[in-house]
Amino acid sequence: MNNTGSEMKQTTIANIPILGCLRFRASDKGITSIDFVKRKTASHKPSSRLMKKTIKELKLYAEGKLKVFSVPVDISGVSVFTRRILNKAKKVSYGKTISYGQLASAVGKKSACRAAGRALGRNPVPVIIPCHRVIRADGSWGGFSAGKDVKRKLLAIEGVRLTESKHGKP
Repeated sequence: MNNTGSEMKQTTIANIPILGCLRFRASDKGITSIDFVKRKTASHKPSSRLMKKTIKELKLYAEGKLKVFSVPVDISGVSVFTRRILNKAKKVSYGKTISYGQLASAVGKKSACRAAGRALGRNPVPVIIPCHRVIRADGSWGGFSAGKDVKRKLLAIEGVRLTESKHGKP
């Protein structure tokens, strides 16, 4: 068993142009995690249709040819609040952004923008659940579990250009 409560079925590592080397894990319900790993080459071949489809969709996304993912995800291992935040984040359209505060308000927790940010930091399937589309209220980047450079790349793929914060940092 893994942290999702579902039996872990598969692990695959693949190189995705622009995004780099990613490790995918899946249960019988869907993709359970995507991790950015520090490797130059993939060491595992896709072992199932789900893994192959996930890799194909991420490659199309990186090329700017896919706007909505169709692969199933399994986020059963996260808290109820985190699941609510991730489900709302999933509805943020390609090329659009929302602030942490707007996201918190969307789940009925107006003053929980920091909690929303922490919930996004627990997103087990970044990119597919597009937590990179959530930014600071001042229009600057905010954080990202794989680092701000990756967040910039993801938003650039989608044509989003952000301003620097009042502190001179994106």
